[in-house]
Amino acid sequence: MKSMTAYASIFKRKDSQSLQIVLRSLNFKYLDITIHNLPAENILLEENIKREIKKKIQRGKIEVYIFPKSPISHQIHIDEKTLAKYITEARHFAKKYNLRSELSVSDFLNLPQVVWSQEKNKSEESLIIAGMREGLAKLLEFKAKGGEAIRKQMLKSLAQLKHNITEIDRLRKQKKVKPAKNNEANIKEDIDEEVSLGLFYTDKLEKTIHANGASPKGKSIDFLTQEILRELNAASSKTKDKNFAFLIVEAKGYLDRIREQAQNIE
Repeated sequence: MKSMTAYASIFKRKDSQSLQIVLRSLNFKYLDITIHNLPAENILLEENIKREIKKKIQRGKIEVYIFPKSPISHQIHIDEKTLAKYITEARHFAKKYNLRSELSVSDFLNLPQVVWSQEKNKSEESLIIAGMREGLAKLLEFKAKGGEAIRKQMLKSLAQLKHNITEIDRLRKQKKVKPAKNNEANIKEDIDEEVSLGLFYTDKLEKTIHANGASPKGKSIDFLTQEILRELNAASSKTKDKNFAFLIVEAKGYLDRIREQAQNIE
């Protein structure tokens, strides 16, 4: 079981390059990954980072912040052929329309395809990927610790929930049913099916919480709690017994705690 909220930070250094990577995981129904501070031209690197995350995480909002601690070395290029074409065309139209043609290089530097840059050292990409893998391992460790804490809280609430439903079942079996005036009253007091299904779903919920493995459990737990709530509501609408009603209300309170805790489970 893994918590959806977690945090990790890693600092990496190689030769003259150094950077910090911060990862944050938040509650979210699906998997949503956002990479911050990467230049637009590094779209391929961004996809590689997302691929690494998708291998390990199935749900949650994942934010990755990359902070270079040393300047990124770039080589600047000016395309002389493209620049010459711009100048030739500018002079041609200046002469044609009798315009002033006092031109400087700065007039052309922002034009498309005149200036472009290239990183001198491609090792930064491998440094980022290596840092991402270390940071992701720390994030998963954080998620596992948080998940274990939630699991323990959830099991406490589940034990109380199960006790209440079991007690309803015991009292129901012991109770002597008085002759009813009509069949409708008998039907209304019959909560056998609701109690039986409630016990069935709580057993499944307990097995799901205890289950080992890396598969996500949040959605399964949420589904089972919805089914239990439906049976408790149905039983509540049928019975007029005050003892049953009190136990059902208490059981709903324990169930609400489990549902709240399940919102933070991957």
